[in-house]
Amino acid sequence: METIFLSIALVFYLVSATLRLLPVKKQYSDWMLLLAGLCHLGLLITRSVIAKHPPFTNIYETFLLLPFLIFLRIVFWPKRHVGTYGMIMTYISAAFLTVALILPAAIKIPKPLMPALNSIWMYIHVPSYFFAYMALMAAMVYAIMVLIKKDSDPQVEKRLDEELKIAFFFLNVGLITGAVWAYVSWGNYWSWDPKETWALINVLVLSFVFHLKMPTAKKKAWILIITVLTVAFTYWGVSYILSGLHSYT
Repeated sequence: METIFLSIALVFYLVSATLRLLPVKKQYSDWMLLLAGLCHLGLLITRSVIAKHPPFTNIYETFLLLPFLIFLRIVFWPKRHVGTYGMIMTYISAAFLTVALILPAAIKIPKPLMPALNSIWMYIHVPSYFFAYMALMAAMVYAIMVLIKKDSDPQVEKRLDEELKIAFFFLNVGLITGAVWAYVSWGNYWSWDPKETWALINVLVLSFVFHLKMPTAKKKAWILIITVLTVAFTYWGVSYILSGLHSYT
């Protein structure tokens, strides 16, 4: 059932994004997007029931939840997702689900939560990072638009700034709540675990945006791209390459 929901949601996302390219009424794309979101919600509920925990505890579930948050962005802020930008964000959702679909079956097998994860802090710490990742994805699109356009676009630059602030805020919330959770679970706030260290690196890299002597949009865009790369390594690279307290993720 889980795979069925995933496949159908993926198809609807792709159809919705493609319809934005065609000379048809926007409502058709919106209807397809809504159907995609409903199937996606069914997917998350099914996964939660099967796994017996919220769908954000491993790599596979990340590829399920993050595109749903993007869907919610598009639905609740439709005026910010018109035209090319909305199409790209919809394709990004489809891309995440495509990766989820082709991941090895061994990664998709639900596992019971470890004792350290069975904490109220999981429901604060983990969602904080997901909101940060969602903002980074949105900012990434704006950053690329800034870099490829010859002329400056004040509206795009303004929204890039907004997404950068949102991402920075939630990265810090995630880092701080993670430290509290570490104290509750392991007795200390900080142990220089690889994932902790790289989480700090993410914040430090993105903070350069707010300390530029000449803060141009292109400079901010490049810093954002570097931040996305460090975040990607933190979430996926560290989990498989570097061993530590967070190796179970």
